[in-house]
Amino acid sequence: MATTEDQGDRRAAATSSRLPRRPVVSFALWDGGMSAFSSVILTFVFATYVASAVASEGAVGEEAITAAQDHGSRVLTTWQAIGAAAIALLAPLLGNLADRGGARNALLRITTLATVAVVALMPLVALDSDFLVLGAALIALAVVFSELAGVFVNSVLPEVSTPATRGRVSGTAWAVGYWGSIVCLALVLVLFVMPGTGLLGITGEGGWNYRAIPLFVALWILVGTLPLMLWAPKHPASAPGERWTPWQGYASIVTRVMRAFREEPVMLQYLVASAIYRDGLGAVFSIAGVLAANAYGFSTVEIIVFGIAANLVAGIGVFVGGRADDRIGTRWIIIIGCLGVIVLGLVVLAFGSAPVFWVAGLAICLFVGPVQSASRNLLTRLSQPGRETENFGLYATTGRALGFLGTAAFAASVAIFQDTRAGILGIVVVMAVGLITFVPIRLGAAGRAPADA
Repeated sequence: MATTEDQGDRRAAATSSRLPRRPVVSFALWDGGMSAFSSVILTFVFATYVASAVASEGAVGEEAITAAQDHGSRVLTTWQAIGAAAIALLAPLLGNLADRGGARNALLRITTLATVAVVALMPLVALDSDFLVLGAALIALAVVFSELAGVFVNSVLPEVSTPATRGRVSGTAWAVGYWGSIVCLALVLVLFVMPGTGLLGITGEGGWNYRAIPLFVALWILVGTLPLMLWAPKHPASAPGERWTPWQGYASIVTRVMRAFREEPVMLQYLVASAIYRDGLGAVFSIAGVLAANAYGFSTVEIIVFGIAANLVAGIGVFVGGRADDRIGTRWIIIIGCLGVIVLGLVVLAFGSAPVFWVAGLAICLFVGPVQSASRNLLTRLSQPGRETENFGLYATTGRALGFLGTAAFAASVAIFQDTRAGILGIVVVMAVGLITFVPIRLGAAGRAPADA
């Protein structure tokens, strides 16, 4: 005999086909638009231009160039650390405002448009070492706005899906993000980078072939994110009419966390565990370009081609993983994905050839997306109705509070073994710690497939 919960799950599945298509498509397109920032600006192209070309401009001799590039990397990561602190402070506060005052959609538009505006300012970073700080600061500021925008977008997920389709909707959106990165990276490669000056004929004088890229990315982000900014579902205020100040917001957050220790300990345990393994996942992509260049001698073109292939594989992985999420549950998706990254990371570490890096590195990408998508999905299942945005603010804060782990472990491993490739060991250790922390958490129905709840 079917239980009431089973019947409820079947009813949810039955209504899934009647979900409005426009909000679902808009939700996925937002990921497709914003992914260009992380892939082109942050990972594979513009940050490398700033930390390498801008930082070393004017340096003479191999030793001086290496020292200048090391300085550029330190400046870039220092400003990103400042940005991480800003996110940790602002994400839960704005999440609280979004839920209590019903301002989520307005904040989504403000932070998304601010990301576009900051990216559009990046052509100001000339090929001159005097512009290193400006470049690093603009990248960090864009990270802040894009991460805050992600808090509000993630909270849209429960409103554009049912419990029976949430994994599929989340996974599809992540896949569109990866596939959007592929198209954007390919266009950047053809229009700006190769052959020589790219099809647009923009020369490298003054670094303009790289400086023009952010304008293209800003337009890409705007076009992709515009539908959700226009058509995001209404988000009612949980405390309409109440006066709100930042101080009251922080006080409410503290009260909320203290109450969660008593009433929602599982969610707090999950926030900590996911922050650890998510940082390991983030490090996989953030150091991919550096690792390819420094450990395997990839050229700029080869790095972009690898980035295109990595996003293609990741998109396939998360598309399939999102559907598996609805069938076997978020818990198993996260466990299997973390194990896959750990094992394949050890393979890359054990075999130092470029072909192994290509094969195992792309295989790692199969597992990264499903874990990221399932993690977002799981938090919506653990959240009380009306508190999703605030919880995603805490999700961002815990992620940033422990956001030093992956890069610090990578740097420590490189320093200990005096080999850039050895940095992979640090990421593997962080992923293992995150998995060990996650496995004992009693997620209950939230971690299982809807039909088994």
